[in-house]
Amino acid sequence: MPHARRCYLTSVTNAVWDFPLALPRNAFTAREVPRAGDMWRLCQDVATLASINSGWPPSRFRTENVSFIVYRMTMLHQARTAYGAVLDTQTWVSRLRRRTLCTREVRVRSAHELVAAATQEWVHVDFDTLKPKQGSPEVAAAFPETEVEPSVTMPGFEKQPGAEDELRFAMWQTWADPLAHANHPAYVDWCDEATSRRMHAAGIDPVLLRPIAEQVAFKSAVLPGEEVVVQTKRVGVMGADAVVLHHHLQTERGPAAEATTVRGLEEGGADTLIAAWD
Repeated sequence: MPHARRCYLTSVTNAVWDFPLALPRNAFTAREVPRAGDMWRLCQDVATLASINSGWPPSRFRTENVSFIVYRMTMLHQARTAYGAVLDTQTWVSRLRRRTLCTREVRVRSAHELVAAATQEWVHVDFDTLKPKQGSPEVAAAFPETEVEPSVTMPGFEKQPGAEDELRFAMWQTWADPLAHANHPAYVDWCDEATSRRMHAAGIDPVLLRPIAEQVAFKSAVLPGEEVVVQTKRVGVMGADAVVLHHHLQTERGPAAEATTVRGLEEGGADTLIAAWD
């Protein structure tokens, strides 16, 4: 009996993909608003579903011993959404360079209102070494460049340096993702945890933290059991509405990421949040 053969799409049926999705219950805070890191997880799901529908499920990447990993991502948070809401997600590839560097756009809407917008920068790598590797012609065919709307960028701000703080912890074994390292949205969780602890120390309820925008540039993987150090400092403000924080993440092997988060408060202005970093 001949061996069963797995069949994959040889051409893309869609350049722009749309998926109706919903955030899980544990994505929401005590104020019934989603965390920034969980919006990043939603975007990861959207990108993965688009890849599957384009003929590249995770199993095919493993068979060919390659992968796409995120090296930079920017997200803007535009509107709140409630648990149970069906979110209309849309994604497309805006650039593919040398069959190695891929820019993917993700938009999340609810009742035609923009909830979040993200631009992901992915790099095609060898699965074993995680070093950049040019993809096959089949990869290029599966992810055609499409122009829908511009990539998102971080908002401008007024420079206003402030205090620094530090958070240290060991990465849990159970945080490892299919590539055996910390999944990229976890870095946002860690930055917001560092911010939340500073808020608590300043007498501000951390549940009031409101995400406005963030960008993370990834330098290296964080592995299970490693000590992670998050060094956070205020670098600016957006009037009295938000504080702009820079986070340097590292392990004993060196820098892991550089991140910028723009954060406000769910109630009123952000004066007290800004002052927490004086």
